[in-house]
Amino acid sequence: MTTPNIVVIQADQMAAQALGAYGDAAALTPNMDALAADGAVFDRAYCNTPLCSPSRASMMTGRMPSEIDCLDNGDDFAASVPTFAHRLRKLGYHTALIGRMHFIGPDQHHGFEERLTTDVYPADLDMVPDWNRPLEQKLQWYHEADPVFTAGAATANVQQDFDDEVIFRTLRHLNDRKRANQAAGCDQPFLMVTSFIHPHDPYEPPKANWDRFAEVAIPDPAHPEVPDPAIDPHSHRLRTMCGFDEREPGIEDVRRARRAYYAAVNYIDDHVGAIRRKLEELDLADNTVIVVTSDHGDMLGEKGLWFKMSPYEQSSRVPLIINGPAGVIDPGRYAAPVSLVDLAPTLVEIAQGPKPEDTKSGLAKFLPIRRADPEPASAIEEGLVGTSLLETARREAAGELGTENRDVVIEYFAEGTYKPQVTLVRGDLKLTLCPGDPELLFDLANDPDELNNRAEDPAFSRRLEKMRAELESRYDLEHLEDHVLASQRSRQLVADALKIGRVRHWDFDPEPSHGYVRGDFWSAFRFGKIPAAD
Repeated sequence: MTTPNIVVIQADQMAAQALGAYGDAAALTPNMDALAADGAVFDRAYCNTPLCSPSRASMMTGRMPSEIDCLDNGDDFAASVPTFAHRLRKLGYHTALIGRMHFIGPDQHHGFEERLTTDVYPADLDMVPDWNRPLEQKLQWYHEADPVFTAGAATANVQQDFDDEVIFRTLRHLNDRKRANQAAGCDQPFLMVTSFIHPHDPYEPPKANWDRFAEVAIPDPAHPEVPDPAIDPHSHRLRTMCGFDEREPGIEDVRRARRAYYAAVNYIDDHVGAIRRKLEELDLADNTVIVVTSDHGDMLGEKGLWFKMSPYEQSSRVPLIINGPAGVIDPGRYAAPVSLVDLAPTLVEIAQGPKPEDTKSGLAKFLPIRRADPEPASAIEEGLVGTSLLETARREAAGELGTENRDVVIEYFAEGTYKPQVTLVRGDLKLTLCPGDPELLFDLANDPDELNNRAEDPAFSRRLEKMRAELESRYDLEHLEDHVLASQRSRQLVADALKIGRVRHWDFDPEPSHGYVRGDFWSAFRFGKIPAAD
């Protein structure tokens, strides 16, 4: 076996609970379910912040948003911070990004050798929150309630146009990698990240996907009641920011929006199937690892909330499925809490192959084809705070790791709050702290719907104290609040100044395609041909 190729497929706002592989009987996700059936499924995977841009930056760097100072959707991502694209490129991989990654700032590659599409959202400092601004004074980019009321099938829209281009570029890029290796006479491994905008709101899937749910009994929200504001003021802030405090969707609005969401997930599943078929057609499937995940989930009407921005399970949990050659990872379901910061060290481990001591675990011995300036493992792995999912799976399968042995931390510093909010998941307990708000402690084993706050329950006092101490050892929330406020002021000044005079946007502008006949006429045709199998 040669060093495996890696394909990361990321959807936007795709909640774990909306996939058949995670137990939803109403979901129509046969392609993702098939990957899960003979792959590794992490049942308790979390994002590290329930918001697009900082979640993706955290995932790519393997570091927490606060560590890389990526606080919200209007915060620039520093070009000097290594990503998994930098690390794999250093190990000799060809690296390409196709689709969405919500990079803010002038660096729109962050280690990818190629980027084949622009993003669906702007790359400028357009979405800087303001914690000094009342939520009733809405900024124009805030989420709003309207997508819940207008949900339904669409013949065309911005998001469909974007994702249709993403899948087209993805399939052609796989052809291009086959062509390049064919021409070179050797197989350079590749990392391809394909990232879609669906099922992110507005909930407007193609009609073909919408129609598939005509006879499907999609469940209503299990607990649509809004929590008591004295216990959970954050949920009420989110409702105020989005306008749900003034406009409450009726049950038919809710059902239509949820049907549209499920149809959008089905649309993503179609694309997953197309990518798998292309890999098989090109004889790449047997040596390619496929990862399916998302940047965060969607509340979908639970607790009166929609979209993300909440530490509740529907918002903060993500699907995380890894499928690949035998020996890369043991298939199965894993219960230990993990998070998106674990993805970068996982990809690095796959790209480097097993260490000598790992050969006893049954991992295949990867044989690198080409590496650029080989680096010691410590240099490639330096700075990563997560743990390889391969290591987590090995230790859990060996009985060395239980659900209590892994802490997952979730941060939130964006719109809808006035103070830093931090959450610790430890075993079956989840604690959320936000200065000025009541502490929230949920026992997920006995209360998976997070309905009963146990923060005042004497039976949980010792564990609460230890978890609070853990968060307080990691965060000085008063200092962090000052930092966030100063960052908001600084970025708003820059954003305002850059709108004056000659404006230069940071959006990525893809280069014209050079995949057709250029230069040597007949050589272009020979290069472009991938012979069909007999």
